[in-house]
Amino acid sequence: MKDSSSVPAELMSNLLLSVLAFMERTGMSPGEIEQAFRRCTRFRSSKTAKRGNATLPRMAIGCDTVAGAVLRAWHRESSYVDDNADPIPLFPRRGKVSLYSLVSSQDANVDAQSLVREMRRTGLIRRDARGRYMPVKNAATIGQMHPLAIDHVAKTVMRLVETVNRNMRASAARTSLIERYAHVPDLSPREAKAFAEFSRQQGAAYLESIEDWLESRRIRYSPSAISGTRRKGLSAGVHIFAHLGGEQDIRPKLAARRRLPTPSRAARA
Repeated sequence: MKDSSSVPAELMSNLLLSVLAFMERTGMSPGEIEQAFRRCTRFRSSKTAKRGNATLPRMAIGCDTVAGAVLRAWHRESSYVDDNADPIPLFPRRGKVSLYSLVSSQDANVDAQSLVREMRRTGLIRRDARGRYMPVKNAATIGQMHPLAIDHVAKTVMRLVETVNRNMRASAARTSLIERYAHVPDLSPREAKAFAEFSRQQGAAYLESIEDWLESRRIRYSPSAISGTRRKGLSAGVHIFAHLGGEQDIRPKLAARRRLPTPSRAARA
């Protein structure tokens, strides 16, 4: 992909259009979108960027949405689960452990009260009659165009591009990361709902396995540790999403496909 002439212009246009459409859905005006593109163009052409050979991976992405980190800790860390490994109800401030202290433990700079309010508004947590909070879900899945969801989408796209860039750099050959997909061009429309459910179940099981592996290998810091002796950790993780395209006429493709050998799994990936 180093030769720009080999990249279909229509494909690149569609990539930019999808980004523009998403920016519009977040509520950005055409002027704000244009300003954002101009800032990025200036950064790419700046002397500082050229000296650093700046690419997307050098731009700050951040570790996680704080809401997602809070829910993860609430379901996994011993301070926030009971003997059955279920999340315990938390008062906002009262008790040895509280919801605000949980939020602060994930990001000390975040406004805990505002985050809790937004997590409740988006259905991630609920409050009981005693004023305690409980998670409704074990992951931050939001079905509306909300800043928490926008943050997630932006970081997902940025990490995908970062992974592709990393895998294409010769220096990263020994630590290349998986970046593949499973796809067919002609799924029966009747199977769309079944595919959504099947991929959701399989994805959840895969993510749980990956998360267990990652959690067991995190750097654990002692509260009394001297800051100068702390090691730096790597941001690492996996994103999963399924996709369903629109219906299309597949008859010509079927005729052409019969004349070709069936590709291997590795080739499809």
